[in-house]
Amino acid sequence: MTSSLHTYALYSPAQSKMEDTAKQAMLDRYNGVFAPLEISAEAFKAAYDTPDIGAHIEKDYKGLSYLSWPFAFRYLKEHFPSLYVAFEEKTIGEVVFGGPGYYYLRPYLTDGIRRTAALVFPVMDRKHNAIQQLDGRAISDNCQRASVKAIATFTGLGLRLYAGEDIPKEDNAKSARPALQQDAPKEAGAKVSAPSAVVASETTGDKAEVFDAKSSLVAFCKANPFGYEDEQRSMAAGKMALEVLGMARATEIKDIVAFKNVVTGMLTAWTKEQGLRITKVAMKGEMDAITSCSSVEEMIKVAEAFVAKKQ
Repeated sequence: MTSSLHTYALYSPAQSKMEDTAKQAMLDRYNGVFAPLEISAEAFKAAYDTPDIGAHIEKDYKGLSYLSWPFAFRYLKEHFPSLYVAFEEKTIGEVVFGGPGYYYLRPYLTDGIRRTAALVFPVMDRKHNAIQQLDGRAISDNCQRASVKAIATFTGLGLRLYAGEDIPKEDNAKSARPALQQDAPKEAGAKVSAPSAVVASETTGDKAEVFDAKSSLVAFCKANPFGYEDEQRSMAAGKMALEVLGMARATEIKDIVAFKNVVTGMLTAWTKEQGLRITKVAMKGEMDAITSCSSVEEMIKVAEAFVAKKQ
């Protein structure tokens, strides 16, 4: 007697029904069939005019104003505690639509039951160019940016920035500004120097100088050795170099060695922005010249000399 083995595909009616329901729900959303989330005109205007946000406005490398996502989420929870940002999904767990050069996200606000319509947010790099190839970091960064825009669009929080308007500030907002945007005291004809702080040892009481990273970076950016169009743009370049190294503010720079990494990051970014062609060996030589410096003044001179050679 002979026997044969057969492979059978298991069929689950429940699973099929769930998939059909999910597809129908997605189709309904595309057609605008959902319980709409409504924010009153009074609440929207109050959020639009809130002065608190002005203390947290930053500048990107082009000098454009933006509100960082942690603060956008903070103010969302303060003004609209029941709301959060969600994203339309192309398939379950996949939030990116489109293809190379035209990838986009579709963020919306919801309270878990009602929701707004979805925006279309292009996936871009830090220079606002369309991304040709996706990776995890690009998706994560753009989801945060898309969230900020969705919050602004539907609640009014920070929406002034997209209209090119200034955010009103309270009298004490200046003290809360990001580290690189605070005004450093200046004297006429004063020389840019590398600040330091004097602290006493807890055990011996001896005094020693500690590198003041925040003031040093402000001093370096104000010197503007890369010749940006203005001081503000130089400050933005310093901020961008910090972010590339995973730091949110200058106070996270622990010592002069880490500070040199920020400066070499600014040099590398400036070289790319200018479209300069330079060999890896030559670039390493320029970076070594900076890392061999013992003061901010020397780094400024090295950066100025590098720019002079390339012009």
